Order: sequence, then structure tokens, then C-alpha cells
Amino acid sequence: MRNHSKHSSTADSGATATYPTPGAAEPVSFEAEATRILHRLRTALAAVVDAVPEPKSKPAELQRALGIDFKLAWRIIKVIGAHGPLAAGPHVPGPGALRTFLSAARKAGVQGRLVDAAASAAADFDQLVASHAGDRTAFDSMISSLATTEDARQITLQHRRAAFRAQSHILGVQTRVQLKCVVVQPALDPNRLDLVRISGLLSLRQLRPNAPLIVPRISLVNDDGSVNDGYREPLDPSCDPSSGVMLLNDFCSQPPPRFQPAPPELGPEYGELVSQGLGKGAAITFIGGHLVRSAVPRYRDEQNPIGANFVRVRIPSEVLLIDLLIHEDTYGVLAPVSRTRAEHFGELPYLRILDETHQLGPHAPVDHLGKGCSVLYTPDVPGYAELGRYVFERLGSDPEHFDLYRCRIEYPVLPSTVAVAFELPVAPESAAG
Repeated sequence: MRNHSKHSSTADSGATATYPTPGAAEPVSFEAEATRILHRLRTALAAVVDAVPEPKSKPAELQRALGIDFKLAWRIIKVIGAHGPLAAGPHVPGPGALRTFLSAARKAGVQGRLVDAAASAAADFDQLVASHAGDRTAFDSMISSLATTEDARQITLQHRRAAFRAQSHILGVQTRVQLKCVVVQPALDPNRLDLVRISGLLSLRQLRPNAPLIVPRISLVNDDGSVNDGYREPLDPSCDPSSGVMLLNDFCSQPPPRFQPAPPELGPEYGELVSQGLGKGAAITFIGGHLVRSAVPRYRDEQNPIGANFVRVRIPSEVLLIDLLIHEDTYGVLAPVSRTRAEHFGELPYLRILDETHQLGPHAPVDHLGKGCSVLYTPDVPGYAELGRYVFERLGSDPEHFDLYRCRIEYPVLPSTVAVAFELPVAPESAAG
């Protein structure tokens, strides 16, 4: 039904909707206004510091020259020396601290006009925060999303660490490391690949008695989300596969982890561990793995345009470690990328993992660490090289012919899916034929 009224109103407030006036100026974007105001503030603070009549190029020197707190001196130096206005944003001291700095500069003999100019720029900065963000915490999040410096990444890391602590408390569970390793080699069929999948949680801790220990099982899924029912061979012949998790018993905590049926509504991709008690002393480490021969296509097709190692993050984790070991004859040297997809609105199709929609940045680097089991070493996973040797022995392949690509993420976002991915090549005519 068409609405013929010329105006509409908000039912709750009674406010009449307003419409842009013809010829009115477009609103200034947050990025543009922040750049302008932060440039002015940096310039004004630099002029004040430059006028201090003593050496002051380092935080300790500025601290001594003005008799101020070292942290305040450090923040002023960081603002002045930042790589661009936006990178300076997270380091700007609060209003009270800036007043302390400017008062100390005035007492040290800095001209009043320089101090007043800096105070005016600081007032504009406070107004910027209030009008665009509401508070300083939200402002720092907004500004760090625009800056691309290491300082911005550290701001993001601080927020992720805080989220890890909060979610650990709320959910009653946490793990030190979530590990996912995929080993890839050409299959007997030149159009297919053999896969080994290793997955585990190291030092999984229950923080309250009624917190369920729901954990992901290792599953094979096409890029379109459909289940791949390839035959799975346990790597450890002594394991009991009835739980759906093929444990590598020698690499798990003792006594061996035990599983029980998870709530059926979670589906077959999750299991539930039997609790061994609360806290670090009862922490559980479980690592499972299996081999699937001719598991997935080697080359691009409609269902599988990309090759990827996917991890669903559903447990608060200190570290997420994603490894991709690919035989040198499969594709040659690759340049895989990492993508982290937010899933607070629900799980999205795997096909879209490389799309920028719903991505959480900055993207973590993927490092090419070389070949062999020795390059698996990391303090995050004790005995990882030994685990690698065990896996390659079971696979019947020489690890010196496998390239390792690694992505390490501290405090991964929950809930999300993280992937180390690359586009699959088109099959050569010889293989296609």
C-alpha cells in the first residue's frame, strides 16, 4: 500500500522526520574530521614540546624537563612521533592529563600563545570524541580500524585479550591453544588429494562445574558447506573411533580424555568431553587426527573454488595455531592468506570466506617456514615436531618435501571462522583429460 503523506514521525518520540535541504553541505566523514583535528593537535603539541628549554626528544627527558609522570611524557612523544594523524589517535592523553602537561609547560616557560593553541586543539579533540564516538573506548576502536600501524594492531589485541578474559568467565571454560593442522599430498588419482587432519585443544580448563566442554570434531566439508563423506582412517590404530574423535593417545593428557554424546541439536560436528575437575590441575589436552585418501579435488570445480584450512572458534583461546603442510609437487610454492569471518549473525557459506564482507581485521600474516618436521617447532605446542614425525610415518611420506605455512593468532574472536586459504588452480589439460 502506498503512503501518500508528506511527513512521517517516530511513534515513540513524536519527532518529525527531517529531510536534507537542497544545496546543503554533505556531512563530514569521521575519518576526514579525525585526520584534520588530530593533525592540528599533533602540530600544536609538537610546538609546545619544541619550546621546552631543555632536551626532550625522549620520554624520560620530557619527564625531567617538566616534572610530569613518565607515562604522560611517553604518550605525548608517541602522539608527536606517530606515522600520521590517525596513528596518533590512540595515544592522545585524557583531558585531565593534557591539562597537567600544558600547565607544566607553561610553568617551564613555554609561551602562553603556544599553550593556548594546544589547549584549543585539545578541546576540539574532546568534541570529536563526544560527537562521533560517545566515549574514548569507542573512539579508540574506531580510529584503530582506520590506522594500519603496529600501534593500531596492539589496540585491537588489547580488546581481544579483554574479550578472552570476559568470555572465559561468562562461559566457564577456556583453552591455552587451539590447534588445526592439515597435511596435503597428491593422491593416486591425479585430480584428487590425500588429506591428514590434526585438531586439538591444549590445556582445556573448566572454570565452573556446570560449564559444558563442547569441542569440535574433525570433519570434512566442501566449500559450499556440504559434508564430504570420504572414508577416514585413524592415524592411531589403538584409538576408539566410536566417539567420533580419533584420538592420538600418546599426545593427549593422561588419563586419556573421555567423550560423551553432545546435545543432538548441535549436530555431528561437535562432541562433549567428560569433565576431570576444575582449573589448571584438571586441564585436558586432546589431539585427534585421521587420514582420508582421495579426500578432496586437487583443482577448481563448482563446489570447491578454494583450498583452505578452516577453524571454527567457539571456545575462548589464548592462541589459535593454523598450519598447512603441502607437498611440493602439489602446486609449487603458494601465497595463502588468512581471513577471519565474524559469525555473530550465524554461520555463513564457506564459499564466501575470501569475501571482505563480515571480515575482522587486520588480517593475520601467513608465514612460509620451510620444509620438514623441525620447522613445526613452537613453544605453543610442546612435542609438535615429534607429533609431525609420527604423522608422516603413518602417512608414509617424507616430511622434507612438505612446505609449512603457518598462521598464529592471539586471542581469536569468538564466535568466528578463521581460514588459511588460497584459490585452487584450473586443472591442466593432461589432468582434466
